Amino acid sequence: MRNDVAAGLDRRLRNLDYLFNPRSVAFIGATETARKWGFIVFNNFLMGGYEGKIYPVNPSRQSVMGHPAYPTVRDIPDQVDLAVFTIPARQVPDAIDDCGAKGVKAALVISAGFKELGGDSAELEKEMVRRARRAGMVLVGPNGQGMSCPKSRLFPWMPLLYPPPGSISMVSQSGNILNMMIGEVYRCGQGVCKAVSSGNEADIRMEDYFSYLAEDPETQVILSYVEGSLDGRRFFEVAREVSARKPIVLMKGGRTSSGMAAARSHTGAMAVSDELFSKACRQAGVIRAHTVEEAGVLAASFLHRPLPRGRRVGIITGGGGLGVIASDVCTDEGLEVARLSPRVLEELGRHLPEWWVPGNPVDLVAGLDFSVILPITRTLMSSGEVDSIMFIFVASPRDPGVRTPPFANRGLDLREIWDQVNLQLLSHMTELYELMRELRIPFYVVSNLSRKEITGEEPEPGDPNNLAAFSSVEMGCRAIAEMASYHEMLARRGLTEDALATELEEAAEGQIAPEGLLK
Repeated sequence: MRNDVAAGLDRRLRNLDYLFNPRSVAFIGATETARKWGFIVFNNFLMGGYEGKIYPVNPSRQSVMGHPAYPTVRDIPDQVDLAVFTIPARQVPDAIDDCGAKGVKAALVISAGFKELGGDSAELEKEMVRRARRAGMVLVGPNGQGMSCPKSRLFPWMPLLYPPPGSISMVSQSGNILNMMIGEVYRCGQGVCKAVSSGNEADIRMEDYFSYLAEDPETQVILSYVEGSLDGRRFFEVAREVSARKPIVLMKGGRTSSGMAAARSHTGAMAVSDELFSKACRQAGVIRAHTVEEAGVLAASFLHRPLPRGRRVGIITGGGGLGVIASDVCTDEGLEVARLSPRVLEELGRHLPEWWVPGNPVDLVAGLDFSVILPITRTLMSSGEVDSIMFIFVASPRDPGVRTPPFANRGLDLREIWDQVNLQLLSHMTELYELMRELRIPFYVVSNLSRKEITGEEPEPGDPNNLAAFSSVEMGCRAIAEMASYHEMLARRGLTEDALATELEEAAEGQIAPEGLLK
């Protein structure tokens, strides 16, 4: 049975709506003094194109960057939804009181100088939180770099980053790691739904963000970076509930004794042993990543792609050596290189040269006629003998340093011909992804091929046909293995991917009432 404290926290969590979609923002500490965070963050906020009401708060100025300034939040004549703080730590509690009197619903405290310093600074943080909770306000931070919601054109944060809207939401206890994860997700052809640098998590903790994002119809995948938790049991209890609804991809810092010491000095986080943390992640159904690149790639893998319903992999390669490596890595990742029946091998052979050696991997024997890819893929997907397909193709390098012939006048320059070969392959990608969605067998491309490098076109983030290629066989196999494990976890809990998809669609269409959130 829930107690009043927990119920109150849930009510306050709903105020995160005002963090991500505010109608008005007070910026406490806004200034025109260069190299101060009050200028850098406020400037980013303006450059992001936010269209709501903007109220800089600075008792020493009449205006800031063309916007009338106010001595305190109490002096603002209109309603304020969100307050952003870049003032010194010791001034924050009193400013919180001003926000409470004004009815502000959410506070984003970027200011540092709290628990991470220990001693009196830790007590200052507790006092700040007491005042925010007394006012019914939700507080993000402190000691973070800020947050963003691209759909709302909201970028009150430190980095010069304005990612496009997407379906991956991110929460990170490190601002720099958050920036890097955004870059990796974008390189995978995806945008950002919501991104928060949670800092010290004095009030709202990582698991609270998980709870909120689980109910957010715009979030399809949750990506996080953590260094530790003050309440590990609660963290994993919430994570287990949320992972049954949406994938959580998590990267952890502080795996070693030296890393744990660094985590305590960074955000004041309490860290645990890596072995214990990994075991808890597995039990909670959380997908653990070990590098920033892997975190971004795994999160992007879950978008616009069905889950493998088993571990049998069909491999299509442009050369035999790639198939050997892929077979090894599949085995390392706990996947099975599927045994294909004589019937399926015979059907595949109709599309391949007579010197093709039947088997899986399906070796195209360096063939350049990519029109065979579609029927080969359809045969594998329809066979009932594979749960996923990996297609591996290494394109001719495009770096001039290794691609420009040293004696071009002695032969024919074939670079344009190879580009046409690459374009032919790219032209089939939309058909292959449509086939994947039709037959519900996930398709993974491992290649160095880049549409932008060849066509000059900037891919549209979030386009269901813009599934970025994996940079290595190892990364592709990791994605298949983690997605298969996620499907197995859902099956153990009696859940299905189709049921989750229906729930997301209904939430997006507004069929799930707001009153049902965060129960």
